[in-house]
Amino acid sequence: MKKQKQGLFLAALMVVGLPNAFAQLEIGGDLLESCSRIEGHRNSGNYAEARDAARLCLEGLEQELEGEIGQYFLMEVAGWRRTSFEQNKVMGFSNTSARYQKNGMSVTVSLTGGAGGAFGLGALGGFASLAILQSGRQVRVAGLPAVINPDGSVMVPLEDGSFLSFESSDFNDADSALSGMGDLVDAFPVADINRTLVEG
Repeated sequence: MKKQKQGLFLAALMVVGLPNAFAQLEIGGDLLESCSRIEGHRNSGNYAEARDAARLCLEGLEQELEGEIGQYFLMEVAGWRRTSFEQNKVMGFSNTSARYQKNGMSVTVSLTGGAGGAFGLGALGGFASLAILQSGRQVRVAGLPAVINPDGSVMVPLEDGSFLSFESSDFNDADSALSGMGDLVDAFPVADINRTLVEG
């Protein structure tokens, strides 16, 4: 009985002492709340805090932009129905991807970018765009220079340095890709995605 009372007393002390046990743990709010703290930290000379707040603010803005971009991956485009959708970020690279199906055929549409901006690849994006545009049949999608590769995939470098791709194992050359998924490429809201990434 005495041991039970001692155990209860120790447990009560632990509960009472919880706030002190987590004295350095701060529960923050929304990432975008950090945006309003940047200037205050900078004016106070707390540059490390200003930098950390800016990083959190940028992360929040990127998440908002990803959500806005996601709305352009519509449930149906030119008769193609969306069957899956995902957004993720790995090692600084963001990817939004959706699978569309029509008449037993399947196409994966992906938007990929990196840490050069919210989605863009920065200066590297320009060099990568040039390499892509020299690799296959030249076309234009929503007024943007693009390419159909020998394997039938369509790559559209966007103006912020990111890439929009249309890929399918059902089409293994440029001609079959044009006839098979050309309507999806033509109707996809590429211009809207490009404008959102460039203008925000």
